[in-house]
Amino acid sequence: MTLPTLQQQRARILQEMAGIDQVIRGHVSTQTYRIQRGGETIIQGPYYVLQRHQDGRNQCQRISDQEVELITSQVLAYKRYMELADRYAALTEQLTWDKQSEVVKKRFRRFWQPTSPKRPPS
Repeated sequence: MTLPTLQQQRARILQEMAGIDQVIRGHVSTQTYRIQRGGETIIQGPYYVLQRHQDGRNQCQRISDQEVELITSQVLAYKRYMELADRYAALTEQLTWDKQSEVVKKRFRRFWQPTSPKRPPS
């Protein structure tokens, strides 16, 4: 890829990242409970829970039905932000390798040459 194209892609990524105003780390999951009462199975829920790993611990917080849509969109915004950050880092690294001398490129070939694409999960 040419240098201006990589720079333009990086600029677009930064612009999109700047447009992400609210993020929440973690993921939203649903919980249901089965309870036996009088010989009948009663299903309670679904309950929505925000979960994330922080300070070496798994932290969970129940979310109300009114909050679930907003919280979910903010969690997805964080996921998108991280995807953009990874892409930005990859483009920046590619720019760095493009500017290296041939001696350095030859010595570190396995770092800068593209790898085979990952297979989709079966």
